[in-house]
Amino acid sequence: MKFQEYLDRLPTKRKLSDVKLKILERLWNDEVDSFPKPWVSSAELLELTGQKYFDRRTRELRDQLGCDLESSYREEFSGHAWRINSDNLAPPQDRDYLTQTQKLKLFESNDYCCSTCGLQIDAGIRGLQADHKIPLSRGGTNDLENWQPMCNNCNVGKRRACEGCEIECATCSWAFPELVGVKTMVSISERTLKRIYHYSDISGESRDKVMENAAEYYLDEKGS
Repeated sequence: MKFQEYLDRLPTKRKLSDVKLKILERLWNDEVDSFPKPWVSSAELLELTGQKYFDRRTRELRDQLGCDLESSYREEFSGHAWRINSDNLAPPQDRDYLTQTQKLKLFESNDYCCSTCGLQIDAGIRGLQADHKIPLSRGGTNDLENWQPMCNNCNVGKRRACEGCEIECATCSWAFPELVGVKTMVSISERTLKRIYHYSDISGESRDKVMENAAEYYLDEKGS
């Protein structure tokens, strides 16, 4: 399939924005490439689009237009990357956003605290944000009950954790911390992070389980 044919199939009555078109063109790559297409680093897409929040546009392509896009941490880039898995198009699901009144009510009812880490912080791009508990890509809805306040750091962490995740959302602490438990954000070196990803891949255990096992082993050995 030619790239233009793919564009013509997209369920949109409006012309794609320049940013979204640039993203799709780069991810499509050479016409002769089979699927899935090659990975393209987030760093390259950031430089290409010149938009700090280009990843929001890629998620809109996936959710609103049904593009079969995937994101994952890739060791060859020492960071995250995106690719097109196939030329299939899923049924689009509009990504609605809360009104200012709804967002204010959500934040006030939670005392401007992040539902995950408990940080109390003002709303804003680097502050408190409104997050879908269950992502639209995992069958979540835009109903008010599916929104929660989340600080920027936790929101980014949750977004990365959702990539490629196959566990049931109802059992996820990112989605329902009040029921399942609280995710804790900690700072670790890039080298340690790579080792965690590598061990997770070869062992088949989740990254959370690798971290928990390592912590328990250290505390049992050193704390006894």
